[in-house]
Amino acid sequence: MMFDFLNQYEKAVRLDSDRFNRLFPDRADKSDFLLFEESTVCEFKELKNFDIVERVEHVAKKNAGSTRNLKRDLYNTISLKLSKANQQIKRTREVLGMPESLGLVIIENQIPKDLSVLALMDAADRKMINGLDCVDGVLCLDFTNTFVDGNGSHIQPAQMVIRNTDRSERLYRLIGEMLMDFGKSNSTPIIGGFHISEADQKWTTNTQGKYKSFGATLNTSGNETTPPRPRP
Repeated sequence: MMFDFLNQYEKAVRLDSDRFNRLFPDRADKSDFLLFEESTVCEFKELKNFDIVERVEHVAKKNAGSTRNLKRDLYNTISLKLSKANQQIKRTREVLGMPESLGLVIIENQIPKDLSVLALMDAADRKMINGLDCVDGVLCLDFTNTFVDGNGSHIQPAQMVIRNTDRSERLYRLIGEMLMDFGKSNSTPIIGGFHISEADQKWTTNTQGKYKSFGATLNTSGNETTPPRPRP
């Protein structure tokens, strides 16, 4: 959904064009877009071909009750995508001679019911601590799953994971403007300014290690939200 928007966004330049292809002998090594008057190198990643049930059952049977081991296993896939994006941003900066450009990764979950944006946020936060040297922010999105707020409204949280730097703050402001433009193009109201004070997610299995369900909750400005679609 976001990738389609960026393809027609007036503030985005697609790097997969003749203008840039001749500069990159290996096309797989470059990022997807230049954003905001070419001040930002952006790589888009999506998460969809990933068997959550298989991974949960595999870990549960090896380490019964170990949420830490389960998260580490599930987050490895997300972490690998972020590492690849970091290398693509680095390569793009070098080839285009843009060492001071901002680095942005947009990662979008497209797996229904068994994963949510919370996993992207958590994995990105952990990875940013000791890695992703070319990345100033990770925008985590999920248009497949919804949460329900205290008023019964379905919401789809979007979260920027950033560093405590002027570069990240600048990128954060630019992304806020982009999300507003995204909302207008899709006739979707974008409401910002929410503070996520608490979040939790859990994959459950039975005593034999057979997958049962995924659940997630988050607290925004004091209103707890829960996912509306449990796995049958």
